[in-house]
Amino acid sequence: MKKISILFLLVSFAKLSFSQGPNPSSWTYSTEYSSPGEATLIFKLKLDKGWHVYSQNTPDGGPLPMVYKFDPNDCYELIGACTEPKPHEEFDSLFGVKVLTFDGEVTFRQKVKVKSASCKIHGTIEYQVCKEACIFKNTTFDIEVKNKNQ
Repeated sequence: MKKISILFLLVSFAKLSFSQGPNPSSWTYSTEYSSPGEATLIFKLKLDKGWHVYSQNTPDGGPLPMVYKFDPNDCYELIGACTEPKPHEEFDSLFGVKVLTFDGEVTFRQKVKVKSASCKIHGTIEYQVCKEACIFKNTTFDIEVKNKNQ
């Protein structure tokens, strides 16, 4: 009986050691077309209740901001920066700065000029998702866009 108990504990410990932990955020991607030769990439983030992420525009000295990285490709060109809605603002005494956060569901947008008939845009989004503690996330995306002008 003692051997079975020890085996159970070892199996349980191994399972916990290899688990990936909570995943309180999920992304969906889509594309909107408004003018010929241009597209808007839509990044929708859904967070579990009680969790938040920090804005791309987090002030220096604050927590790590969200960062969008687009892999270079001759088939597209970024138009401006990725936009975001107005974040929640709150002074954080730990960092000594005003922090900018989002919770619930939030949509980010990036305009692109499409230079070929179709284009696959690949990149990553680096961010922290936080509740009592923060989890660093590195999410990749692949979005297919068409040039509605060609």
